[in-house]
Amino acid sequence: MRKGVLALGAVVIIGGGYLAGHAVSSAIFERELMASLANLERQGNVRAERLDSERGWFHSSGEVLLRPLIGDDWRMTVPYRANHGILSTRVEGDAEAALSDEIAEELREAFGELPVLPTPRWVADFQTLGQTLEASLELAAFEWDEGDWRLDFRGVSATLSGQRGDLTLKAEVAPWWLTAAEGRLAVGTTTLDSHYRYSEGGRLFHQQDAMQFESLRFVERSGQALHLQGLGYTSDVHLGREHLDVSLGLSLEEAQMDNQPVASGRLALSLERLDADAAWRLYESLMDELERRDGDLEQLTPAEWEVLFESWFPDLLGLLAESPRLVLTELDLNSRMLGIETQGEGELTFDGEGITALSLEELARPSGAAELQRRLDGYLRAAPVPTTLAMMLGLPLDSRELEFELRAGEPYLNGEPLPGSAW
Repeated sequence: MRKGVLALGAVVIIGGGYLAGHAVSSAIFERELMASLANLERQGNVRAERLDSERGWFHSSGEVLLRPLIGDDWRMTVPYRANHGILSTRVEGDAEAALSDEIAEELREAFGELPVLPTPRWVADFQTLGQTLEASLELAAFEWDEGDWRLDFRGVSATLSGQRGDLTLKAEVAPWWLTAAEGRLAVGTTTLDSHYRYSEGGRLFHQQDAMQFESLRFVERSGQALHLQGLGYTSDVHLGREHLDVSLGLSLEEAQMDNQPVASGRLALSLERLDADAAWRLYESLMDELERRDGDLEQLTPAEWEVLFESWFPDLLGLLAESPRLVLTELDLNSRMLGIETQGEGELTFDGEGITALSLEELARPSGAAELQRRLDGYLRAAPVPTTLAMMLGLPLDSRELEFELRAGEPYLNGEPLPGSAW
């Protein structure tokens, strides 16, 4: 008898633990889903709305609507079904995107009947204990023929991994081709690598993006061809406790015209020391205004825009309070065809001391513009100087280096003040 009671107790405990595990997994999934949608709406420039949901210990389902933060040009409906295990939850679904009637009509007028896209399919695994996510999305290949247009698209694959506050997105667009009466555009494999970290409800964040186009080639109907090889873009946005810093980079391995090398180069810029508190206040104010206007700022009248700008003006000046600087960290231009092989660097600093004490009325006067100019200091150096540029600037043709300076807003070229300095 006692053994039977113990066995029954063991079954109850094990069964209860099993059910409790599913219940906990379901509850954590719901919590993380709501947190993710809230963060997506706050940081992703979209509005996220949960249309309906059905919660259960073993299965959950629902539908999410995504719309742009500003306007109503598109919308995406994302139904899902979640299967809850004790240690993990698997979520699967598809997505259906639709353009606004106005945008769709404009595209039809330009290209004819639009293609019917394959339904994107996605699957995600959420680990209950570690609360980590591994998700993948696939868009199948498709073809589109309409009049003089033909599109051959080979598909998209993407993965999202990490946990709340630290996510990595990797995507790859397979090569695709667009053929029209004017010519043919061929785009090689395109990759995206994005890393996004945030904390304190998104108040602090760091996002790094890198996009690389293997190649872009356009061949005109006449046969003339433009080929870009290794075109890349990078960005780094960091909102910390004190400063907002933004860096951008562009690179081109080689540009060819009719298979003849034309140019290559790299460019790297950074904007540093923008005041973080002012940037966040501006962002929150914009979000509040969008919420109040249901995402439609086009309804604002000129008078309302003026009132809105006046309310933002103190924080716009506040962005400059920490004496931000614009830094050209790399400039490398090469073109045998144009006779250019130049490297450069530079920096422009704005003196923000006491800037918040200025009023909109003061800055609107001619003396206000002079005050802003006086706060600028910087330089731009480039070497060697292309001969054509030296001629345009009135420099000796054998000049090896160009140095443009701003000293308290006054411009100098190679150490000499420029005439007509009230620029």
